[in-house]
Amino acid sequence: MPDPWRPSLYLAGPEVFRPDALAEGERLKTVCAGHGATGLYPLQEGEAPASADDIRDHCIALIRRADAVVANISPFRGAHMDPGTAFEIGYAEALSLPVFLWSEDGRDLARRIVADPSQGAGRDAAGYLIEDFAKPENLMIVRDGQKVLASPQEAIAAATVALAASVGARRDEARHRAIHRDTRIMVMVALAVSFAAALAAGWLVDWLAGR
Repeated sequence: MPDPWRPSLYLAGPEVFRPDALAEGERLKTVCAGHGATGLYPLQEGEAPASADDIRDHCIALIRRADAVVANISPFRGAHMDPGTAFEIGYAEALSLPVFLWSEDGRDLARRIVADPSQGAGRDAAGYLIEDFAKPENLMIVRDGQKVLASPQEAIAAATVALAASVGARRDEARHRAIHRDTRIMVMVALAVSFAAALAAGWLVDWLAGR
């Protein structure tokens, strides 16, 4: 019996900058395994130092192998998320991969960024308008109605459930197509048999009449 399908989840986020980056990656991969998935983490034990382009290419290759992306969009070095993670989300979107978001800070941007009334309503100290769409990150990152979960565990669980449902739906569709195909074949065979029987009956009548 073939092994059950295991989805691959690319683990995007600033965890790679942590002092315990490798250990955190192993923890996240363990969480994925607990949900029947394979975690694809950008850092691996024993990897040789790489150039910037090597790192970029490696991350892109992992995303292309993934069935979905689980992304940490927590504020990083400021009010917004890690820019590298933002790129990875966009790349995944371009590949039509589902993206599951989580953040340690669920506050809307309008609450997270300090407004300066002297610059006008809803503007920061530099005079720039503060985005106010009731979202914890830029509108290009968080779609309308998209959930931003509170932990990687929740995001990984949501990803595996959604992917399993998607695979189940595709299998049902394939099964229905197979049933319809088999039905068509049976109808065609039945018609062919009926036609052959009619021809045989006609030949038999002609043969008996000619005796």
